[in-house]
Amino acid sequence: MIADLVVTFAIYRSGGVFLAVCPEFGAEATGRSPEEAKEEALAAVRRQLDTIAARGELADFLADAGFVIDGGVLRTERRLIGIDEGRVAVPF
Repeated sequence: MIADLVVTFAIYRSGGVFLAVCPEFGAEATGRSPEEAKEEALAAVRRQLDTIAARGELADFLADAGFVIDGGVLRTERRLIGIDEGRVAVPF
């Protein structure tokens, strides 16, 4: 069976570089644009999946990570619903 796997990316900017972070796999990648950073992070996720699949552990890994079939695609049951900022007072 082949199914699309849906993952989440948080995109950060630091100076002129963008960082894409995939929390489901702990994958991170940088790029000159948000799209490039995301594509590089997707490539890192693909490499991780290929390595796990080569060991014959993909189905178990995805099940243990909480991925389920939802509308014909694999998604985690835990969904990102927002990112927000907060403040904490720090004495310095």
